[in-house]
Amino acid sequence: MEDKQVQQSPDVEQWGTTSELPPDVFSVLHRPARAINSGSAITPIAIVATVDSDGKPRTAPFGSLRAITPQLLRLACGNWHDTYANLCRDGQVSVAVLAPPNIAVSIRGRARIVNAKMDSDEDLVAVEVYIEEVKNDMLRRGIIESAIGFTPPENIRSYYIGIIAEIEEM
Repeated sequence: MEDKQVQQSPDVEQWGTTSELPPDVFSVLHRPARAINSGSAITPIAIVATVDSDGKPRTAPFGSLRAITPQLLRLACGNWHDTYANLCRDGQVSVAVLAPPNIAVSIRGRARIVNAKMDSDEDLVAVEVYIEEVKNDMLRRGIIESAIGFTPPENIRSYYIGIIAEIEEM
């Protein structure tokens, strides 16, 4: 087995925390209108963490997360989902995002339901996350080589595009 040499991530500006999304992170989460894995642009899966009623953490993957502004995220969530119940109860949320070649961030904020019944699906709600802190979790050396992306099956692609469009256009 050949050892890979660890290298400095290209063009990485080292930073610790900030109160809004830096431009490179914003561009990963602010996709072209209604884009779902268009060309080489992968729609990253964001891991959303909330707190259960017993105080224990709970995580769930979301492919609908979009950056609306550097201070505001939006996503669609099922009204039956644990994440929805947890956000309704206390609004605390943390979002982890990984994207090649050098984005690894944790985003902490407060969430609120802004649309309790989306037009595209009455069992989905629209959630806004007001960013309080963005923490850089990227190692100083190394490169993220791949990301987990979301692509809907072709037969329901228009359904997902409709959900994304509704989130973006609110």
